[in-house]
Amino acid sequence: MMRKLLNMLKKDDTAYSVGRVCAVIGFAVWVMVTLWLAFFARTWGNYESCTLGMVALLLVQLGNKAIETRAFKISNDERRTQQNN
Repeated sequence: MMRKLLNMLKKDDTAYSVGRVCAVIGFAVWVMVTLWLAFFARTWGNYESCTLGMVALLLVQLGNKAIETRAFKISNDERRTQQNN
């Protein structure tokens, strides 16, 4: 189970994606801050900005993943075409 989760953070077989790792750490911090504020019935003036920033970070990472997947797919198709020639 843990190996599958760690593999999701990898950019390729040998390297972790800095953006994905930062997104996971940022999300974990956001969850901890949210739970702390909720449990102790506190407010934070910058919570809305923090939440919007977290949503933006996650959307950027999803877009980046889609672009990388498409780029790798195209490059793999190009390689196959070149190998066939």
